Amino acid sequence: MFPVSRERFEAAVMQAIEAIPAEFQPYLEDIHFLVADDSGLRLFGLYEGAGVLAETNLPPRITLFKDTHEHFAESWQELETQVRRTLEHEIGHHFQMGEQELPH
Repeated sequence: MFPVSRERFEAAVMQAIEAIPAEFQPYLEDIHFLVADDSGLRLFGLYEGAGVLAETNLPPRITLFKDTHEHFAESWQELETQVRRTLEHEIGHHFQMGEQELPH
């Protein structure tokens, strides 16, 4: 377990978002990225939305759960890596990729 402050966790999330390749950034502009302290279910992340191809007025959102990342990380490097992997996974859902197609 590697507990960190909320500010440090949010910084890791922002760094992971900024690391997404430039060609994908325009598709992420409408996503609301959130940090929650506790998923209650040991989820790393959750995508809620219709996906980039759907026409809807509801903005998609991706929530990353701080407690789960802390629980499974043993170091700052592991936590950062898992945040990046979680973000990539949830963004894959935004592009309407199924679980079998996702990289993580």
